Amino acid sequence: MTVQFKTYLRRFRDDTNGTAAVEAVVIMPVLFWAFMAIAVFFDMYQSRSSTEKAAFTVSDMLSRETAAVNGDYIDNALDLFETMSTLDADQTMRVSVVSWSDVEEDYVLDWSYGTGLVEALTASDLNNLEDKLPTLVNGERLILVQTYGAYAPSVNVGFGTIDMNTLVFSRPRFAPQLAWSDT
Repeated sequence: MTVQFKTYLRRFRDDTNGTAAVEAVVIMPVLFWAFMAIAVFFDMYQSRSSTEKAAFTVSDMLSRETAAVNGDYIDNALDLFETMSTLDADQTMRVSVVSWSDVEEDYVLDWSYGTGLVEALTASDLNNLEDKLPTLVNGERLILVQTYGAYAPSVNVGFGTIDMNTLVFSRPRFAPQLAWSDT
């Protein structure tokens, strides 16, 4: 019985009639999905790269500002960000200035402004960001630029919409701080 079973398996293994068509039917959907997934991954990482570069550009622009900024300035910075980023969905941005206080031994929020659907940063939100912020000396300030957007792939390969949020910080360069003006 064992010899017959081994003989049957050997014949089955050596038989090549019709295997190319069967293999093609089995493998073609997998290859097509893999090809589309690679294209989506490439596009997603390209979008991520352009989004991060746009956020760094806005942060660098703000770090060089010597005059006070206002809501219109930040709204226009969002327009610049949207122009540079390749995301199609609605994007929002929040700009905040934080400093370190040795007296309070904590980060202190100087001001914050949110555009679009995102609200201004609060003290409790700032506490949630502490592990992402660098160590500062007393009185040193940081400009935080947070952007929020979503990547929606043109072809659904099973990943759905992916959040493309960034957090970029920079120190003011030509002035001791980035000032806020309500006008």
